Amino acid sequence: MSLDRAALQQRLLESFRIEARERLIVLADGLAGWQEAASDRELIESVFREVHSLKGAARAVGLQPLEQLCHAWENLLGAVRNEELQLTATSLELCRQALKVAQKLSTAQTLEAEELPLLVEALEAAGRGETVRLRETAPARTQQATDSSMVRVSAKNLDTLLFHGEALLQHKLEAQAVSQGLREHALTFDAQRNRNFIGQHSWKQLRDELESLSLQNSDTLQGLFDYLDWSQGQFDQLHFEAINLDKAGRRLAQGLSQLSDAHAEDMLAVLLLPVGTLTEGIPAMVQDLARQAGKRVELQMRSAGLQVDKRILDELRTPLTHLLRNAIDHGIEAPEQREAFGKTPVGQLQIELHQESVDWFLLSVRDDGNGIDIPQLKARAIGSGLLNEAEAAQLNDSEARKLVFASGLSTASMITDLSGRGLGMAIVQDTVERIGGRVELESISGQGTCFRLYLPLSLSAFRAVIVRNAERLFAIPALAVERCLRLPPDAVRMLENRPSLVWEERVLPVWPLADILALGSVEPGAGELTLLLLHVRGERFVLLVDELLGDQEITVKSLGLQLQKVRNLMGATVLGDGRLVPILEPVDLFQSALTTNTSSFCRQEDEGSTVRAQRLLIAEDSFTSRGLLKAILEAAGYLVATANDGLEAWNALKQENYDLLVSDVEMPRMDGFTLTDRVRADRELAQLPVILVTALESPEDRAKGLEAGANAYLVKSGFAQDNLLDAIRRLI
Repeated sequence: MSLDRAALQQRLLESFRIEARERLIVLADGLAGWQEAASDRELIESVFREVHSLKGAARAVGLQPLEQLCHAWENLLGAVRNEELQLTATSLELCRQALKVAQKLSTAQTLEAEELPLLVEALEAAGRGETVRLRETAPARTQQATDSSMVRVSAKNLDTLLFHGEALLQHKLEAQAVSQGLREHALTFDAQRNRNFIGQHSWKQLRDELESLSLQNSDTLQGLFDYLDWSQGQFDQLHFEAINLDKAGRRLAQGLSQLSDAHAEDMLAVLLLPVGTLTEGIPAMVQDLARQAGKRVELQMRSAGLQVDKRILDELRTPLTHLLRNAIDHGIEAPEQREAFGKTPVGQLQIELHQESVDWFLLSVRDDGNGIDIPQLKARAIGSGLLNEAEAAQLNDSEARKLVFASGLSTASMITDLSGRGLGMAIVQDTVERIGGRVELESISGQGTCFRLYLPLSLSAFRAVIVRNAERLFAIPALAVERCLRLPPDAVRMLENRPSLVWEERVLPVWPLADILALGSVEPGAGELTLLLLHVRGERFVLLVDELLGDQEITVKSLGLQLQKVRNLMGATVLGDGRLVPILEPVDLFQSALTTNTSSFCRQEDEGSTVRAQRLLIAEDSFTSRGLLKAILEAAGYLVATANDGLEAWNALKQENYDLLVSDVEMPRMDGFTLTDRVRADRELAQLPVILVTALESPEDRAKGLEAGANAYLVKSGFAQDNLLDAIRRLI
């Protein structure tokens, strides 16, 4: 089947015009708030990003005049953003003229002769700091839609329909709850009817004996029987009404359920589109970008037949464009470079879309370049002032790769119309997190780079984990939750003066949710701890909560215009019983946790410690190994202190008393052999038991350790927890 390129181009232009209209509105509002030489940096950054994204969208659909205008406009804004120029009346007017011309170009209006070339030339000159003479531009004319087969619905009206659908869903849940209550109420009459039936035989016997009683007793009992008969009639009437209410409640709940489900299906038909629409026009754009960069690229696309919320797809067009530009400009090398690396001259670029779960799908963009150059990335971060040399040296490769998402940081040698401004990856991360997804980055030296975007299928509903903490309910997006754990209290220990959990040979920080949200100190229960393992921006951390109530699909309700951004909150939802539950923002939770200085868990542990344990000192330069050893020993009941190397351990031994020393061998400043020699040579410490735990397993190293005076020598490759504990118990 041949591809109808004209029809495809028309669909792309329609999508572009919708996106361009939204971006131009944002630009108009942003420029309206600018003041000469005194504009807010965040506002300048926002306008700069919108122009950058508009340029990428224009490139995707082949609107070269608009792309050319945005590129020149971007140069001027970039100079202002980098404080190379100040905002002047001239530059402000040029920005307003650029907005008017962009509005004309996006709606296919006719420009005056030389209007675009003169404006582009003026913008470029202003960006270089040259004096510019202004010219007047005609206001943009609005263009009426002529396609009668399409009905355009404003985003505001669509949001209103979605709100009504969510309200209808809530009424459906409430009606079902009321119907269930009425059903249970009607069933309570059955037990009373059974008791009445059993008592009727006794009442009949008493009635038969009325004539044998005295007149006074007979009248009294007759009055009692009359009251019982009246009560039975009232009871039967109430039972009859309860049955009718039960039937009416079930009819109402069923009707609301059918109406709500039908409305939801109709809204899905409006909102859901094939995920393949996201990649329409991508092959042509990739080849165009490759030609401009002087590279050869083969594109492979794999997409499953799933339906995704149109609003999600619209939000993803710009991030996908930035990912592809980044892969072509930074990832895939030129043909001659690839041949020098022993690769084929044609680079491989792969886009994959598939459903991960009921509520989530994955978009991945992979290239087969040489991967991210970590030293170069650190050098650029230092050069831009983002890091100093000491901070850069402390970053491992995984942490350094995250620098690609920093705004304004680029590894490009020069700024071109393709890349170099350092905004693309920041826009990708911000957009994905704004719609409730997450980004993961994988880069292997010599093999390539892969960006994975985990995204919800719908903006209005997704699965969330419901937790209770400090008598309050909270919802956490299920995509951010890797594991839900129930562990004994001693599983969380104080490592490096903070609560930590050793999980799958990794030391993870633990923060009580009550501390992050400032809900006050909460007394822990006597049973197991309820923990949530979260994964945010490549970081893993653990939340301590009071109770896990399960996971369920929820509808997201906005906080409203007055509360557009509240720290730690992304919205709210209403449960079936009518309770309003805040939805927590995982990224904000992690950032808030990093600023939390105290821990109620730490206070609880300190208050509960009344028995003095034997004191051990660990000397280990690896944070992970140090944390694992500390966790093992504290779980066995020992009081443990740590030192980062041999010299720090020696100073600690001279200042405080310890019952045993566990030391690594290879450490900076002072190794384990030297530390053991000093301990044995010191009159006060000569009898202190010393255990060396190291990766050095040769007979010579073992002999050297024993000659230095170590009481035990354990090799990490064959190290077992029981061996260490047995050795300690024998020595102290």
